[in-house]
Amino acid sequence: MSRCMTAAQSPLRLQMAMGNTQFATSVRTTTVQRILGGHLDAKGSFPWQAKMVSRHNLTTGATLINEQWLLTTAKNLFLSHSENAIAKDIAPTLTLYVGEKQLVEIEKVVLYPNYSQVDIGLIKLKQKVLVNERVMPICLPSKDYAEVGRVGYVSGWGQSDNFKLTDHLKYVMLPVADQDQCIRHYEGSTVPEKKAPKSPVGVQPILNEHTFCAGMSKYQEDTCYGDAGSAFAVHDLEEDTWYAAGILSFDKSCAVAEYGVYVKVTSTQDWVQKTIAEN
Repeated sequence: MSRCMTAAQSPLRLQMAMGNTQFATSVRTTTVQRILGGHLDAKGSFPWQAKMVSRHNLTTGATLINEQWLLTTAKNLFLSHSENAIAKDIAPTLTLYVGEKQLVEIEKVVLYPNYSQVDIGLIKLKQKVLVNERVMPICLPSKDYAEVGRVGYVSGWGQSDNFKLTDHLKYVMLPVADQDQCIRHYEGSTVPEKKAPKSPVGVQPILNEHTFCAGMSKYQEDTCYGDAGSAFAVHDLEEDTWYAAGILSFDKSCAVAEYGVYVKVTSTQDWVQKTIAEN
């Protein structure tokens, strides 16, 4: 059984002591570092965060879920590839780092069977990583933590407020949003026959029963291009454990659209466990 992150092991425990962040009330600017904006290191607080670079040097995220496997989005895996590309051709074109700068070799990638509707893929490493305070998997949840108002931490190397990719891992605290409001924001209506593309950024997210949305912080902080594949990390106070409630799929909101969209990890849990067991 692989180890995953308990709150006691995370540098974020220092911030947790500043107040219960399970549900959104107020967020002090001193406790967050923006992904869209802000330039401070997260200083090892997110040891599950990996950086993936495509063959055309596009940076995205991935999330370590055990010593040899990571979750990311199918869209990330297809970057710089045609829609007809197959998994065995994609794997050799990717470069992956854990612990911010530790280069690891990829053995294979596995795409979710219906990845056009569930934007998820798995990455298997050739060797298990050495788990330490800088490199540690995040736990997979047994229940759905995507409750409206619950705050999650999202880290990444995506674009900052000058719309350049950053060399510093940054993070933000974001609240889970009302799903119907999110759907109306991007599709105009929750009624199927009345839906129409309405995204303020010109690109439509995948929205269905397998996704949830998170809004911007009260300081207009948000995720942006390059952050996809990162976890929506929540702290279960009773278990004192960090869980990946979601994986960021739609990272194009960039404080222009109101919501980022995440794939629910619980929706893919059975497939993830089966895939790992069979490979």
